[in-house]
Amino acid sequence: MRACARAVLSLTALLAAGATRAHALQERYDLPLPLAYVVAGGCLAVVLTFAAAALFARRGAGAPREARALAVPAPLLAVTRTLGLVLFLLAVASALWGTRDPLMNLTPTLVWIVAWLGLSLTCAFVADVWPLLDPWRTLHAGWQALWRRPAPTPRRHWPARIGVWPAVLLLLAWSWMEVVDPRASSPARLGALLLAWTAVNLGGMAAFGRAAWQAHADLFAVVFATFGRMAPWRLASGPAAPPAAGLAALVMALLATVIFDGLHGAAAWELVDRLVRTVVPAQADPNGFIAGAAGLVAVWLAFLLLYQAALHASLALLGPSGRDPALPPRIALTLVPIAAAYHLAHNFSTLVLQGQRIVALLSDPFGLQWDLFGTARYYPDIAWLDARITWFVATGAILAGHAASIWWSHRVVLATGVPRRRAAAALVPLTLLMVAFTASSLVLLAAAQE
Repeated sequence: MRACARAVLSLTALLAAGATRAHALQERYDLPLPLAYVVAGGCLAVVLTFAAAALFARRGAGAPREARALAVPAPLLAVTRTLGLVLFLLAVASALWGTRDPLMNLTPTLVWIVAWLGLSLTCAFVADVWPLLDPWRTLHAGWQALWRRPAPTPRRHWPARIGVWPAVLLLLAWSWMEVVDPRASSPARLGALLLAWTAVNLGGMAAFGRAAWQAHADLFAVVFATFGRMAPWRLASGPAAPPAAGLAALVMALLATVIFDGLHGAAAWELVDRLVRTVVPAQADPNGFIAGAAGLVAVWLAFLLLYQAALHASLALLGPSGRDPALPPRIALTLVPIAAAYHLAHNFSTLVLQGQRIVALLSDPFGLQWDLFGTARYYPDIAWLDARITWFVATGAILAGHAASIWWSHRVVLATGVPRRRAAAALVPLTLLMVAFTASSLVLLAAAQE
C-alpha cells in the first residue's frame, strides 16, 4: 500500500502541475478557502462517509439504493425507437452532405455532446434509456421483421474469458479520438465512423446474437448500461447483464479518460510528450498521436494497477469471503458513481453551453441556412453560468460520487455475510484509494480555474 500511496501522490503532483482548459470556462474563480483546506475538507468528507457507512449501511449488492422498475408502454417504445433511428439517419446525412464546418453541422454536437455526454449522465442519474433510443437495435429488429424471420440462433458463443474487453479497447480508442485527434469534430469523419460502426455492430449481432454482443462489445450499449447500474430507476424490460470479465478495466477506463482529457490540455502534458519523444522521434509522430495514445494508456494502466492493488488488499482482509469470484466485479461496479461524477464535473459547462446549440442545429442540420422549426437563430444563454457555479457543481459532484461509491461498497461487502467490523476493516485500502482520487480530482479541478 505504501507503493500505491507514492504512485497516487506522484499522479496528483503531475495533475497539479498544469491547468486544464478543455472543458472549462475561460474565467477565473478565486476559491473561498486555500486549496489545501478544500482538499483536506473533501478528503475528510470521504472519511466521514466511510464511518457512517460502517455504522449504518445495510446489505445489498445491487446499487447504492434499490432501483425502481419503470414499465415502458409499447406505443412509447415505438415512438422512442423511431426517434432514435430518425436522429441517427439525420446525423449520417448531415455528416455526409452537410457543411464541413463542425460548428454549423448537426452531427458533431449531436454525437459528442448530446449522445455521448448527455446520455451518459442521463443513464447514470435517471435510468439507462439507451435501449429505448438505440438505432442499431432498431435496425437489427427491422432487418429481422423485414424478412419475417425469428431471431436466428447465434453462430458463435461469446467466450466468457473475453468479457467486456472489446468494449474497453473501443472506449480507449474512442476517447483517444475525442481528446487527441483534432479530426474528431469533422462531420465527414464522424459520418464515416457511424457507417463503419453500423456494419460492425450489425455483423456482431448476427454472429453472436444481439444480447450477447451488446452486453460485451457494443461500446455505447456497454458504457450506458454500466452507468445505468447506479441509476435510481431501471427499465422493466429485463434484468441487467451480470458483471463480466474486464469490468474493472472498463470502469477504470471511464475514470482515466476524463483525467487524461484534463491532463492532455495542461502544461504537465509537455513532460509526458517530452518523455515519449525520447523513444519516438518527432518526425515519426508530428501530430502527437502516438504520444497521446501512450499517455492515455499510461493513465489508464496507472488507475487500473492502483485499483487492483487496493482490491487485492481488501479481499485478503475479508478472509474466506474474499475468495468468492463474483465479488471483485461487484466491487468494481461500486466505482461507477465516481466515474459518473468525474464526467459531470469535467463536462458540466460544455454540456450546458454547447448542448444548447442543438436547438438551433435541429432547424438547420446541414448548415444550409434553413430554419425548419424557427429556432435557427437561437443562441445559448450563458448569463447564469460562471466559473463559481461550475466549481461548486463540480466539487459537489466529486464528493457525492465518492460518498455513493463508499456506501455502495459497504453494501456489497456486507452482502457476503461478514460482520460489520470486518467489512469496514476490509474496505480501508479501497477507501484510502478513494481519498487519493478525491484529492487528485480536486487539485485538478482547482488547476482548471487558474
